[in-house]
Amino acid sequence: MSIAIAIAVPDGIALAADTQTTWFRTLDHSREKVTGREVLLESPLQIPVGWSKMARKLFKITIRGIDYAIATAGAALINKKTPYSIFKHLEASYTGPPEFDSVLTHLVDGMKEQLRQHHGVSDLAQAPTLLVDIIFAGFADQDVSKPIVASNVVYSGQPPIAGVTTHTGVHRRWINTAGPSRYGGCWIGRTEFISHIVNHKNPELPPISGQYELMTLADVVDYTTFLVRFTCDFQRFAIMVPDVGRPIVSCTLTPDGFTQTLVDA
Repeated sequence: MSIAIAIAVPDGIALAADTQTTWFRTLDHSREKVTGREVLLESPLQIPVGWSKMARKLFKITIRGIDYAIATAGAALINKKTPYSIFKHLEASYTGPPEFDSVLTHLVDGMKEQLRQHHGVSDLAQAPTLLVDIIFAGFADQDVSKPIVASNVVYSGQPPIAGVTTHTGVHRRWINTAGPSRYGGCWIGRTEFISHIVNHKNPELPPISGQYELMTLADVVDYTTFLVRFTCDFQRFAIMVPDVGRPIVSCTLTPDGFTQTLVDA
């Protein structure tokens, strides 16, 4: 699993993500000790068997000299490729205009094709469930006052959204242009930890700031890093096997370009 976050403020977009890839083995059968009879488990068990550091979950792609940022969560390997390698291939193969929506459509369609090849099917609705969450960030007209941050999930199998029954292979979770203000953010992956602190109901604690229009880019760099670090630290001391981990990649995106820093290395 992963944790990645992106927040847009008046002078740019800040993103942060962890860098741990956790490998799991799925157990859907077991064997009775006395009889040796194999039985099917009602709910498959995900058993962690190892992990790797420095997975590339947050990175840039450049189209016609324009930088965009991508963060990913979900499946770590699709069609024997990482999401990073898939998106960098799609970056190189893109021939359309450099507008946000056109580039995002190309990336989503390319990932759906990789899922088809992964499962060996033409209809993703008939395949086992597998999903990739994507945050895609950029600017309209390369105008710093017009940031765009979109969160989409590309999937095979059953739609991973409660109440959604029509299979399209992609679902938009959130986009900042749908509300009254462009300033705000989203997170993907292990979102429950950030939601816990941002949406806490303890009246004795002040709320976490949501006044994004008043935050500077430096503020939101610290804010996104704090939330990813919180997720990593919470898991470290929780009764669980951590599936996110340091170091943290912290990035900024403005019309002038993309910068990246490694934190807590």
